Amino acid sequence: MTVLQFDEFEMDTQSRSLKRCGGEVRLGSRAFDLLAALASRPGEVLSKAELMEAAWPETHVEESSLRVNIVALRKALDDGTGSKMIENVAGRGYTFTMPVKKLGGHRHQSTASKTDPLPGAYSRLIGREQLVDRWASEMDFGISTIVGQGGIGKTCVAIQIAREIQDAYDAVYYVDISARQHAPLSPLSAALKSGDVTPSTIQKAIDSLFGKTILVVLDGCESSIDQAAVVAEAIAYHNPNVAILATSREPLGIIGENVLHLSGLTIPAENERVTDVTSFAGIELFADRVSLVAEEFAIEGPRGLELAAQIVRKTDGNPLAIELAASRVADLGLENLVLSLDRPLRALRRGNRTSHPRQQTLRANLDWSFDLLDGTMQTVFARLSIFEGEFTRDMALELTGCEMEFCEFEEAIDGLVVKSLLCGQLNSGLYSLPRLVREYAKEKLTSSLITERDFAIVSDASVRRENGYHKSQNAAIVPSRASQAVFTPVGRAA
Repeated sequence: MTVLQFDEFEMDTQSRSLKRCGGEVRLGSRAFDLLAALASRPGEVLSKAELMEAAWPETHVEESSLRVNIVALRKALDDGTGSKMIENVAGRGYTFTMPVKKLGGHRHQSTASKTDPLPGAYSRLIGREQLVDRWASEMDFGISTIVGQGGIGKTCVAIQIAREIQDAYDAVYYVDISARQHAPLSPLSAALKSGDVTPSTIQKAIDSLFGKTILVVLDGCESSIDQAAVVAEAIAYHNPNVAILATSREPLGIIGENVLHLSGLTIPAENERVTDVTSFAGIELFADRVSLVAEEFAIEGPRGLELAAQIVRKTDGNPLAIELAASRVADLGLENLVLSLDRPLRALRRGNRTSHPRQQTLRANLDWSFDLLDGTMQTVFARLSIFEGEFTRDMALELTGCEMEFCEFEEAIDGLVVKSLLCGQLNSGLYSLPRLVREYAKEKLTSSLITERDFAIVSDASVRRENGYHKSQNAAIVPSRASQAVFTPVGRAA
């Protein structure tokens, strides 16, 4: 076995693994072969022909494939300083610039290491670097909650922030509240996961954290939001040396909480020309994940970039949806993938087997959010799918509030915004359902969960909108002419 050590990396060429500070770094097989060839001969210039022979020994490929994989390698090895471990030598090839130490199979393993309970980083975080740096620099004792819709990347961002600041604490604790494992629980996990939170379990959690500066990462709080809020508030109140970083699809709603809203990755506007993979984080993520699962479909050239732009636009810039789309490239190709995303719930149905069940398909991810809604919110959510674009609260009231108390309607709308299913623009007073969320809501509108009477209400409202949005008996306010123009009437959802 040969192990190559350079900078913060350790590369095992036999087991084909690359680690950075003990954490796995994912590389495509071709990229790994290229790195092995370069790192085995540091300081030497390897010609493009030599590198292509190392990575594609029995296959003829274009030189562009080499360039794409070199770019992927540089990104995976980037330390944030702007330095390059792999340099291009004009007209000759590439060279590995870092000193490399070669170790045999019986190298000494250090027994002294800092315990790190954080999950490993299975892939490179893309498009969040500046945000992570800013939020990490602003972290303090108390409670901070990263909030956003399902699949937006809250867990990945929280873990990366924790990794950047963990050396400032005596200990780090990570608890996935949604994981109901049967292993023995720590006092903190027991307080967060027990079916019935009691003063005794909370006190044990508080006591277990005394005497140290501690960073606590609470992941997936929406699954037990009330319990998570009670425990987190008690810990923060009694332990001033504890910093809590939570992730949730809605804020914990407790005193002193710093809410950090996480939005989707940047994507190009409709018909916007894209000239480089790195121009938009959504395209960069898609290209990176495609290189891991289907190297022959490398995103390059005007047509490839155009198709990638169409694909990420249809995902709303949602990282989970983008990764699920990338997983379909090998069997669908780029052209067919664009078409299949007209029915995203059907297309985005294959994720990593080892992921949490809610992250394995787009439908499962949305089911997780929908199942956390009460009956009134579920009904309002489904009916709102009839709006193809933006709408006002008054328009939503006329459409969905016909058979419920006004306060119920208000709580439902506010609840959908808080739970990251409905986008609200406070300055303009407009609301909208994200594209993927609306597709899911349309399905719920036609499912058995919504009654025929509900259909009649929705259909009647749709007809009135198409006829000029006349005031109905149940409508308290008629939208202004300006507000009527912000959506396109549609027929009964299919």
